[in-house]
Amino acid sequence: MSFVIRLVRPDDAESIRAIYNEAVRTTTATLDTQERDLPTQLAWIEKHRGDPYPGFVAEDREGIILGWASLSPYNPKPGYRGTAENSVYVDVHAQGNGIGEALLQALLDDAPAREIHTIVALISSDNVASLKLHKKLGFRTLGTLERVGRKFNRDVDVTILQRHIP
Repeated sequence: MSFVIRLVRPDDAESIRAIYNEAVRTTTATLDTQERDLPTQLAWIEKHRGDPYPGFVAEDREGIILGWASLSPYNPKPGYRGTAENSVYVDVHAQGNGIGEALLQALLDDAPAREIHTIVALISSDNVASLKLHKKLGFRTLGTLERVGRKFNRDVDVTILQRHIP
């Protein structure tokens, strides 16, 4: 599957929102239980269009958004400025084609230019594909927060992973 990775733009809002809302409805990839509306998605894009926390999309030759990834503040306190939390979401019809890996690699490659030296991933422990992807790209498992989330009438454990950026 052929695609390019680029920074997010406002006209990506509906596609990003559709991918995210599918995950909200059907997975524990996010512990969000409310779907995003368009104004919320546009505000998210505005926060992820540049420094210090970028958002990227994977786009095919026809301009269809196949997935997205972003860095967000790990903690709002100034002392955590060099640490970010990542998110990666791939359209369910495009999964298994290397899109998630390319998006996560784009975040890793871009981080030093934004003075990000550590990326943290908080992944639902049942999200095996995401855990494998992060480990493949050098993230180290630090531990598991047991029963910290709840979705679909069940408790959800969250695995914490970390990668230092040279």
